[in-house]
Amino acid sequence: AMQRGTTMDFQKLVTEILDTGMTQTELAKRCGHGTTQGHISAIYTGRRGDSVGYVLGDALVKIHRRAMRMKVGSGVVSESVKDVASAVS
Repeated sequence: AMQRGTTMDFQKLVTEILDTGMTQTELAKRCGHGTTQGHISAIYTGRRGDSVGYVLGDALVKIHRRAMRMKVGSGVVSESVKDVASAVS
């Protein structure tokens, strides 16, 4: 079995994606490959822990990356990045 730390935490990914305001249904649609809202719900609630297939996992990682970039672009996160930059200089 893989070490706990080496498996992607898909529950965390899904939670962070949904936190951006995307619905479970929309996320399922974006994942494609026949992913249903039920799949997303199961990952979100932890009922499907590590049984996320490679294809779905890959899609989630990519959507998460894009969602986090969008979030940065919204100015909420970038503000704190500026604060950090000024504190460092």
